[in-house]
Amino acid sequence: MYELKAVPSFEIFTPSSLTELISFLRETDGSPVLYAGGTDLMPMMKRGKIKPIKVIDISGLSELNYIIHKNNQFRVGALVTIQDFATSSVIPERYLSIKWLTKYFGAETTRNMATVGGNVVSGGERDIPAILTSLDGSVVIMGPDGKRSSNPLETQLSPSEIVTEIAFDDWGPDSVSWFTKFEKRASNGIGVVTAAVAMKLVDGRVSKLRTVLNRVDGRKVGRLHELENELTDKILTETIIKTAVEKHVSKIKPASDFRASSEFRKHVSKVILTRGIIHCWEFLVSRSNA
Repeated sequence: MYELKAVPSFEIFTPSSLTELISFLRETDGSPVLYAGGTDLMPMMKRGKIKPIKVIDISGLSELNYIIHKNNQFRVGALVTIQDFATSSVIPERYLSIKWLTKYFGAETTRNMATVGGNVVSGGERDIPAILTSLDGSVVIMGPDGKRSSNPLETQLSPSEIVTEIAFDDWGPDSVSWFTKFEKRASNGIGVVTAAVAMKLVDGRVSKLRTVLNRVDGRKVGRLHELENELTDKILTETIIKTAVEKHVSKIKPASDFRASSEFRKHVSKVILTRGIIHCWEFLVSRSNA
């Protein structure tokens, strides 16, 4: 059990626009903490892990709350809640990795508070960076010097920067994405193993494949490039998939912790990644035969 501590007093700033926010970040002293949904910040403050002097409440910035499909690309504002992201009619049903966040991302109350941008900047083994990586997506960051893009797994902000949106190309109707977690407590925390898969077919063969695990080396989230390469341009069978997953997932080196040993994580990674690739393949084949 952890000890709850009194939340220290702090100054709070509520900007009325993104421009005002960027200006404040540029001019303020110290390292202010941004607050949106607060699902990470408030528990850390109660546990005494963080003691901010200045807090910036950005929850009212409506210009960062949007989901757009334009020019064959999805753009999602940083303040979109996980619940709205997962249930949006703008995102097609074939993006199962996003739709299934309603199953795998905490309780509904948490999903209605937590934001896409907040999950990205929290770091570690978070769901949105893994899913976004499987879709070849990017994170858009804004600061005093303008906009820049970042790899979802390598997003680092300076004190004067903020994540404004995530973006990913529409893979098209002959594609599907998938996501799952293996957890000891259903949907209540970081998964023992988390996996994301995205697949696209052309002429009945795999034309593009992305596979992401939450621990490929230590605690590092990453893609299995060799597995992807081996299965690309192939007509898949269950045997081909199982053989390739066994070969390449055997090479990962997940860190052990109180939740599970490295060997257990490796075993579970093989099982759920096999299921994910098979699911994507069968989903697309059944659609093409319909």
